Amino acid sequence: MILARLAGIRVFGTGGLGGVHRGGQLSLDISADLTELGRTRMAVIASGCKGFLDIPRTLEYLETQGVLVSTFADGRQGAVDFPAFWARDSGVRSPSVVNTEEQAAAMILAQEKLNIESGLLFANPIPQEFAIPRSEMDAIIEQAVRESTEQGALGNENTPFILRRIRDLTNKRSVPANRALVQANVERAAKIAVAVSRLLSGDLTHSRADIMVAGSVAVDLSCDFTGQNVASNPSPQLHTSNPAQISQSIGGVGHNVALAAHRVSENTKVQLCSIVGDDIVLASLQSGGMDTSYIRRLSHEYHPACRTAQYVAVNDADKNLVMAMADMGIFTAHSFPTYWNSAVTASKPKWLVVDGNWAARDIRTWVQAGKRNQARVAFEPVSVEKSARLFCSPKGLESLGVFPNASVDLATPNQYELASMHATAHQNEYLDDSRWWGVIDSFGMRGARDRFVRLTSAGMTDAGIPQQAVQLLPYVPTIITKLGSRGALLTTILEKDDPRLRDNAAEPFILARSFNDDDSRVGGVYMRLYPSAELVENIVSVNGVGDTFLGVLIAGLAQGGRVENLIDVAQKGAVLTLRSRESVSDDLGALERELAAAAEFLEHYFEDTDAMPPFPPESAVKDDESMISSGDEGSDYASDEEEKPSYKQVQTIDKDSDEEELERFVLGDTANFRQHLFKNESQVDGEGPDSEGFGEEDGEEDGSDLEDMADADLFAFDVGGTESDGKQLIAAPIAQIAPTKPVSKDAPAWEDSDDERLTISLASATQLRKLRISEAEDVVTGNEYIARLRQQYLRLNPLPDWARESEERPAKRRRRSSAASDDSGVSDKADTDEESEGSALPLDKFLRDASALRGDKSSRAKKLRPEVIDIQRTRDIPDAHKEAVTSLAFHPEYPVLLSSSTSSILYLHHISPTAHPTPNPLLTSAQIKQVNVQRAEFLYPEGDKIFFAGRRRYIHSWDLASGTIQKTNKVQGHQLEQKTWERFRLSPCGRYLGLIASTRKGGGIINILNTATMQWIAAARLDSRGGIADFSWWSDGNGLTILGKGGQVGEFSMATRRFLAIWNDEGSNGGTVIALGGRNGPVTIGADRWVAIGSSSGVTNIYHRQDLILPSSEDTLEMKQRPEPTRSFMQLTTPATFLTFSPDGQILAFGSKHKKDALRLAHLPSCTVYRNWPTEQTPLGRITAVTFGRKSDILAVANDVGKIRLWEIRA
Repeated sequence: MILARLAGIRVFGTGGLGGVHRGGQLSLDISADLTELGRTRMAVIASGCKGFLDIPRTLEYLETQGVLVSTFADGRQGAVDFPAFWARDSGVRSPSVVNTEEQAAAMILAQEKLNIESGLLFANPIPQEFAIPRSEMDAIIEQAVRESTEQGALGNENTPFILRRIRDLTNKRSVPANRALVQANVERAAKIAVAVSRLLSGDLTHSRADIMVAGSVAVDLSCDFTGQNVASNPSPQLHTSNPAQISQSIGGVGHNVALAAHRVSENTKVQLCSIVGDDIVLASLQSGGMDTSYIRRLSHEYHPACRTAQYVAVNDADKNLVMAMADMGIFTAHSFPTYWNSAVTASKPKWLVVDGNWAARDIRTWVQAGKRNQARVAFEPVSVEKSARLFCSPKGLESLGVFPNASVDLATPNQYELASMHATAHQNEYLDDSRWWGVIDSFGMRGARDRFVRLTSAGMTDAGIPQQAVQLLPYVPTIITKLGSRGALLTTILEKDDPRLRDNAAEPFILARSFNDDDSRVGGVYMRLYPSAELVENIVSVNGVGDTFLGVLIAGLAQGGRVENLIDVAQKGAVLTLRSRESVSDDLGALERELAAAAEFLEHYFEDTDAMPPFPPESAVKDDESMISSGDEGSDYASDEEEKPSYKQVQTIDKDSDEEELERFVLGDTANFRQHLFKNESQVDGEGPDSEGFGEEDGEEDGSDLEDMADADLFAFDVGGTESDGKQLIAAPIAQIAPTKPVSKDAPAWEDSDDERLTISLASATQLRKLRISEAEDVVTGNEYIARLRQQYLRLNPLPDWARESEERPAKRRRRSSAASDDSGVSDKADTDEESEGSALPLDKFLRDASALRGDKSSRAKKLRPEVIDIQRTRDIPDAHKEAVTSLAFHPEYPVLLSSSTSSILYLHHISPTAHPTPNPLLTSAQIKQVNVQRAEFLYPEGDKIFFAGRRRYIHSWDLASGTIQKTNKVQGHQLEQKTWERFRLSPCGRYLGLIASTRKGGGIINILNTATMQWIAAARLDSRGGIADFSWWSDGNGLTILGKGGQVGEFSMATRRFLAIWNDEGSNGGTVIALGGRNGPVTIGADRWVAIGSSSGVTNIYHRQDLILPSSEDTLEMKQRPEPTRSFMQLTTPATFLTFSPDGQILAFGSKHKKDALRLAHLPSCTVYRNWPTEQTPLGRITAVTFGRKSDILAVANDVGKIRLWEIRA
């Protein structure tokens, strides 16, 4: 186990585990592997411990050591025994049970995430065909143990003696059993290891990162000289002690780069991968909010000489570095290449930053891992000595790639580190490689001294800085040399189709052009000296300045920026750190907007080309006159096989005022020219404006007749009982026909033709995010932005009555059905003339165009994963109820949500989060006077009726096609049993209505009515203490499962009108709610796969319906009287009040209205509760109703203040 842990192995497969020997409480004979498990983080898979050991005391000892013990169910249900090596059962219950390798893998990674150093034991029972029965094995073991005692086989002779006797007494059956269990354990361990790898690569434990920094974390000591005569002698004296101001902080190059990237762009996901010792450093990083998922802590037990890296900087009185000492041995002495590869694979970063503190072999491992995962790689040299590690001796290492397939994309050395890198590359013959010569020859730079001097300076050229940078370009295509107060020198390779080769503004910085027709793809070399952003007078500290520069630069590159536009911002970040006592300035956030602007900036030199400069944004879109960000991807780092089109060198010259005036005179202004350019283009000879144009029969009119119409003329209000033609059609929702421009009777006096070309980011500014239609939306056009601002203003500041009167259409006389005017007290909320925005649709049109609300075409069902669910909040229902929501129901065919509340209101909303101007628009609503509606349901399978009832002696059914309301006052012959109709449920087949009777006579009654005639047809009476708690219809509608408050569960058949079986919920001390769900269950009891039962204690039991049935003849049904649940959920602490299965049977939602935020989701069939949702920040409140969309992709949650929130379930 120790060697496996040191090698980075997580899973260990073996035969059996040692244990506490019999009488161990006296002899203290305890196997050493138990103690080792308590201090070594390792997942051990074994077939328990041998049966002749003291198994109960072994489990107690493991618990004392903090070792988790869990046994694989291996097809068994409920609690299982801890295995006894040759026997599958030991008579001792396992502390916990694990069902799948995926569950075990999740437990392993969870323990790793929590930094728990003890081990885990997963007991894997011996395969059934090789197992020896427990009764037989117990007798053999007792005889062997007795003989060992009689013959004096004690101490280290005891176990071998017993094993020999067991082999003899079993006629050598124990030998093949040994082989079989070892093989089974190794196979199980391999599957767990694969599951761990999949969890890491599937991004379940670590979210993907924009930037991963592989570098050092160190304890920084900064010593600033504070002598008396610092003005004349600012430097400390050698060979003696000097007065100083000493400060300590957490630093390190990798840490500083990651922190700078995070602080300058909080929306950028940054992960740090490093090694620390067993001290307080890791806890300090965690308390600071840093993601420490990939920071490995080396314990003193196995790495006694290891401690977190140390860095001591000695600065003079002017805060200039005099000398620094660094102890980075932890990085060079330890290597975990497998772990590094898995880290990069899991995070899939856009940029991987590697610093020079790693050993040379590990630097090469990091670089290759980045390239294998399509990450761009940046190298931070750190120091003169460590900068040489990138170009170490290539012997035994994978070679570095050269342009255009370079392994490293960017390096940021200072001038001394650059010289060291160049010297080492030359020494190790990197500059003699034939591939290097091929790229260098493409530059065509013979006799380039004058150009170097022109682009830099004579001093830099004499120092060899530009020459060294150019010679390293084949291996590192972009090099930024940090020159301190002189600024920074950018040197980069341009590809043949790079727009800068044709841009006048970039011409002064073109060092060389390539005229070769070979396949090198080199177009030229770009060199630019950037002056320092600011000459800082009062420097506080120089620590971390270079790290800050790189962190800010990488943050901009990760956002899609180009390196030449980001250097100035990166220098400003370095200036902020110069003025800060911290290694990374706390004020970097002030540069966030400037960085984003630099990252999004695109110069107008792209002319009909997809080529992009080094490190381009991920996409770009061209409109008629300019290029704006976000569209087709282009990269300077494409593969050799990609062919780049060649383009002519075109120079664009701006129009002068005379040319613009001539264009307006001939063609009209830009707006009019664009509007009329293609007008009537499709007309042929003989066709005039009045002729019947192409496409008119298909409804392709330009829609200009609708522009000046008010919203009220596009939509009618609910007219209650207006007769329809009998067709079930639905009017188009607001989202599909809302104009993108604000509707106005008067045309604007002037429009800015540039509005359409503008783009505005709604996601980047907090105050603009409320204008988004969905969370994923970001960039909109200028015209769309104006329209949404006006709409938002009108929402906050509605038109006054005097201004609205002129825009309102004449009120139409509304008809009411006789049924609606009956004593039902139903009145449509839309009957008033106060609503003039068309938020409700008329009932006679509500079913007029069924295809309009069908939504997207049915997509293939998504299979959900256990443990972690991909769920994202979408737009809420805009109309909140005034009181608590009592029920939610989705239409069986259309994306329509029905909601009811105790405020006597029914709402029907079209679920369309992207609808504009109002997401999830209201279709219609109804107010039921003096009825606090407790339940409302669609009648399946058509959904053409709505049944609703409150705490009254009657129920209503609302026919959506005709708008008529039918009221049922009593159940003939059973009116005394029904004091209220609120506890009803409709069968999925649409034929029956079940209603819990008010009486508790005989335990409890459910009356069953025919929905067509509303006549009583049957009654189900369950003898249960306290009456009936709840019931649920079978999915085929041919029966129902009834839950009594005493825990009794009855299966009632509508075919035989009797109970087929009655069973009891395990451990129930008061049933509260029941639900059926899933598919492919036993047909005899409705084909539902699962039944879930909630209790007053909060415990929710879930049963597999097939496991409830006992083998019997085909004519009879026998069920277990007291079955064990498949899983018991104990997350709730108050009585469970709702259980809901998703239509596809993959999710169970359960919760309680008695406690705030009491909602959990469980994955099926694994029966595991999702651990990532809901979180503490999820806005739930006291939940009163939950339902799933018809495709199981929407979760609707309502609470006691009338709000309905929606979440989209993705995967």
